[in-house]
Amino acid sequence: MLMNRATLSNRQSTDDSIMGAVVGVVGCGRWGLNHLKTLSELKTRGLISAIHACDIQPGKLVEASKYADTFCTDWQTLVTNHHLDIVAIVTPADTHHDLAISLLDYCRAVFIEKPIGLSREEASSIIAKVQQTDSKLLVGHILRFHDAINKAIEIITTGEIGELQKIEFNRITTRQPPDNPNIFEAMAIHGIDTACYSFGELEPSTLSVSNLALNANKYPINAKLSLTFPGMKEACIEVGWNGNEENREIKYFGASGTILVETSTSSKLIIKTPGKERIWVIDNSELPLMKEWQYLLQPLNNASQQAIYPPPEAIIRSIKWIELANHKIQNTSTELDESIE
Repeated sequence: MLMNRATLSNRQSTDDSIMGAVVGVVGCGRWGLNHLKTLSELKTRGLISAIHACDIQPGKLVEASKYADTFCTDWQTLVTNHHLDIVAIVTPADTHHDLAISLLDYCRAVFIEKPIGLSREEASSIIAKVQQTDSKLLVGHILRFHDAINKAIEIITTGEIGELQKIEFNRITTRQPPDNPNIFEAMAIHGIDTACYSFGELEPSTLSVSNLALNANKYPINAKLSLTFPGMKEACIEVGWNGNEENREIKYFGASGTILVETSTSSKLIIKTPGKERIWVIDNSELPLMKEWQYLLQPLNNASQQAIYPPPEAIIRSIKWIELANHKIQNTSTELDESIE
């Protein structure tokens, strides 16, 4: 028999803490294994008491069992056999909505990898369910937890490079495209969210798509997205599979200088101003995925922490612009059709 949150309410401690949590991970592919490795480290620190993995492919057992205490092949078994505090959903994007809606009845918090869903309707539905069940939600916009990016934003706010005018985001991977290789959902969403976040949660005004490459099934696998923002600000986002070399960097252009962040490392940035160049090294930097989990494991009643992060409007905003990018490649018009909102 499946046990829902009402049945399991006696598990909540007096301070609503999720420290020493029991965690489930649904999806044990490449990134799901990174979650399991991170959770295993947190378990050694005493922040997690048990890890339970789930994947519809039985063959994932071998790798998952290196880090997880148990493994099963369906989420119903997962929630029947274990009293879970948190569930991470690390599955293809087209499964996120239905899994989240179901699993929110059996845990106190969900970690959903980006994108939260395939549409603004799916995103809004999940957010509404989180609010109705008084749960906690973290969507995996991982670069918001990147130490060097946050240090760059901190430096920008001091005025050292002048007013921020432009952001260039590059994410080219040597990896082959996966089965569902939509580059907008897999990579461009990082660039869109990071640009909006870096501009102070600013809403874009327009979008154009160029340098587009589609696979045989008409999925975008390489693209350049250009966003404009109020105040004559802009962001250029170039993403792609099957590159000749890895390229992971963000460059911030201010009125009087630049900051370069190589996102493959979370500990270094290069700041250039007229006649001066310096490298800022962040001591004791932790990987962004570790910081995401540390954020989620904080007490539920922490007044300084949002129950839904990023904020709901930011989650929906990213989905909106991915929807619009997908819409553009299905149409021949070169101007953004805001009427589809």
